[in-house]
Amino acid sequence: MINIPIWLDLSTVFIGALQGALFAIFYKRFDLVGVISVAILTGLGGGILRDLLLAVGRPAAMQDRYILTAVASCLVAILIGRWYKKASGAVVFLDSAAMSLFAIAGTYKAIVHGTSELVAILLGVLTAVGGGVLRDVVCRITPQIFTGGPLYATASGVGAALFVLLEKSALDLNIALGVSAVSIVAIQMASLRFRIHLKPVLDSLDFEDPSR
Repeated sequence: MINIPIWLDLSTVFIGALQGALFAIFYKRFDLVGVISVAILTGLGGGILRDLLLAVGRPAAMQDRYILTAVASCLVAILIGRWYKKASGAVVFLDSAAMSLFAIAGTYKAIVHGTSELVAILLGVLTAVGGGVLRDVVCRITPQIFTGGPLYATASGVGAALFVLLEKSALDLNIALGVSAVSIVAIQMASLRFRIHLKPVLDSLDFEDPSR
C-alpha cells in the first residue's frame, strides 16, 4: 500500500496548527494553554475525524511527531506575535494554505484506503474544514463555513475533485498534489479578492415583508 508522504502530513499539521495558534493569540487573546489547545485541535482535528470515518485504527495524528509539530507551531506563532501587532493577513492566507493541504491529504488517504471517488472527495473536504470547525466551536463562534462567506469548503471540494482526476492520470504524484493545492488557494484568494461569497439559502428571510 502506498503511504501518504510524511512531508505532506507534517507540513499540513504545522500550517494548520500555526493558523489556529495565531487565531487564538490575535482574535481570542487566549493564554498559553488555550493557544496550544486550539493549535492542536486545528492542526489535528480534521485528520482525526477522517481516520475515524475510514476505520483505519488509531488516528495517525495520535503520534508524538504530529503532536510535537502542532506544539512547535505555537512557538512560531508566539514569535510572530512579538514581531507584529496584527496578523490578519497571515491568518487568512495560512487558513487557505492549510485547507488546501488538508483537502489533498485527506483525499489521497481515502483513495489509498480504497474508498470510492465521491467518498474520497467528501473526506477531503471534511479533513479540510474539520479542524477549523472544532476551533470555532471551542472559541464559541459559529463555524465560518456555515455563515455564507468566502468559498472555503467549495474550493476544497473543487481541489479534491481535481486531485482525484489527476491522480488517475500519468501525471507525477507530487505535481498532482501541487496543482490541486494551488487551485484551492487560488479559488479561495479570488473569492476574498472579488468578494465572491455564498449567500444564505433563503436570503429573502432577511427582509421584512412590507405587507405585514
